[in-house]
Amino acid sequence: MTHKSVDKAISVLNCFSPESQILGVGEITQITGYTKSTVSRLLSTLERHGCVERAGGPGKYRLGYRVHLWGLISGRQNNLTTIAKPVMEQLRDKCGEEVALYVAEGHRRVCVERVASVHEIAKVAPIGTYYPLHAGASGRVLLAYLPSERRQKFFRKHRLSKITSLTITDVKTLEKDLESIRKKGYAISRGEREPDAFSVTAPVSDASGSAVASLSISGPNFRLTDQKLKRYITWVLAASEEISKKLGYNGER
Repeated sequence: MTHKSVDKAISVLNCFSPESQILGVGEITQITGYTKSTVSRLLSTLERHGCVERAGGPGKYRLGYRVHLWGLISGRQNNLTTIAKPVMEQLRDKCGEEVALYVAEGHRRVCVERVASVHEIAKVAPIGTYYPLHAGASGRVLLAYLPSERRQKFFRKHRLSKITSLTITDVKTLEKDLESIRKKGYAISRGEREPDAFSVTAPVSDASGSAVASLSISGPNFRLTDQKLKRYITWVLAASEEISKKLGYNGER
């Protein structure tokens, strides 16, 4: 990409703002003064690299996961991890188990923040570690709330590999599960990615209504009773809602 192309691509990204979170090709053409074909070509390149993603109607775009990840890395105030960390610490103090925050990156998820369990025997998700999207509650929540087009692209391009005997590897079965997650607002997994581990997870949304992360309570199966599971669901939903509100989420996805 030439210097001029880079300048133009940045100009396209700069069209998006808190007031204009979703833009069409025509709107970007008007703002930048570039031709429609140039804007379409730039958007195609930016989409390929995760900098923008399709949003709803034909020719509509919003900023993508890569831009969000840059925001996390930049460490500027009011980013996701800065806002989430105190809430995560409170949640860990309630449940005693590992609390982790994940974001989707391409066909995987990555842990961007964690608060360690108080127990000696615990499930550990190191920050920066990548995991598959289709295995485990944290990944399935992110997959469930991806824009439909991006989710279908994931199914077309990536095989649902079997990690344990409980990993969902059939697309139709997984799609039904994702629909159930969207209806309930949370996901539970037991032994999907790690044979002896559980996870209770809910989505975290930002001001645009997009689910930008998943918040999870995780630990070894032997400590999870039915009573604890009910409490964990309530607590993780409340914590994810609190983080979402602090990110500007108004309750509409």
